[in-house]
Amino acid sequence: MNENENENEPLIIGHRGAYDEAPENTLKGFKKAIELGADYIEFDVHQSQDGALVIIHDVDILRRMRINNTIDQMTLKELQKLDLGEGERVPELWEVIKLGKGKVNFLCEIKAKGISEKVITLLRNEGVIDNTIIQSFFVEELLEVRRIEPELELAAIVPINEEYIPEWDKRKRLIEELLNFEFPIIVTRYKNVDEQFLQYSHKRNLKVFTYTINTRKTMERFINMGVDGIIVNSVSKAVKIIRK
Repeated sequence: MNENENENEPLIIGHRGAYDEAPENTLKGFKKAIELGADYIEFDVHQSQDGALVIIHDVDILRRMRINNTIDQMTLKELQKLDLGEGERVPELWEVIKLGKGKVNFLCEIKAKGISEKVITLLRNEGVIDNTIIQSFFVEELLEVRRIEPELELAAIVPINEEYIPEWDKRKRLIEELLNFEFPIIVTRYKNVDEQFLQYSHKRNLKVFTYTINTRKTMERFINMGVDGIIVNSVSKAVKIIRK
């Protein structure tokens, strides 16, 4: 499994696999991210109508294919008929775990409410609790994860409704709200992270993951700033910059 040689280097987290190098949230994309040297692969978990835990980002993907159903209104068989590019189909969570187990860590985003227990059961059965971080926009789901499996590391994605918050007081409030829940990781868009944000978080033992970083210049800025993880579309670019 890939681990940073230098603990001061940020984790390289492949956004939906290797977003720029292969179709997103597919087995091919996750395999590519592993081959390129990602520390973690990030992916999105929903539940199909018939109860399968599936890896797909959101309904926008369905809309682009002129499908008006939501993910939970479609069966696994229906979802797997979708062509995600290069012949790739919607994978199930167990397939992604099987592919990456022993090779990479998992940043698993719970995108649908009420599926935490099923996700945790699978992670337990596969023996990857110690290699997984659960992230979500839903605080109640993270609290449920903690109740069921206290050993899982948790990451809260903020803010929910705004992509960029210029005012420091509002960003500071986000950090303090997470401290009340004692979540160890805050995940936010890179525009919300500056030296002040990072130092305030680190002084309170809160790790900072930032997304989605695409350009070399932006990667270098956040690497030098000292963020704990960068969620990137190009794993190859991040590896080249960090491990040159």
